[in-house]
Amino acid sequence: MNNLFISRGEGSDVMRFFKSMNEDESHNWKKGVFFGFYAYMLITAINYFYYSVMGSALFSPGYIFLSGIAVAFLFEFIFNIKRKRL
Repeated sequence: MNNLFISRGEGSDVMRFFKSMNEDESHNWKKGVFFGFYAYMLITAINYFYYSVMGSALFSPGYIFLSGIAVAFLFEFIFNIKRKRL
C-alpha cells in the first residue's frame, strides 16, 4: 500500500499528507505554540499602547496574525533541531 494512505479498517483508506509526530515533536510543537501565543500578546499590547498614544495602529492585523504563527513554527523548529543534536 502507498505510504500516503492510512488504513482504518475494511474499505476505508484516509490520505495522509504529513508524517505522524513522535512524542518529542508533539511536545516541541506545544512549546512553540506557547511562545507563539505570547508573541501575539506582546505584539497586540505594543499595538494597543501605540494606538492609545498616537491614534493609529502600528501593526496591521495580518502582520500580527502571521508573526504569531511564524514564532510558533520557528520555536518548534529550533526545539526539534536542539533535540536531534543531543
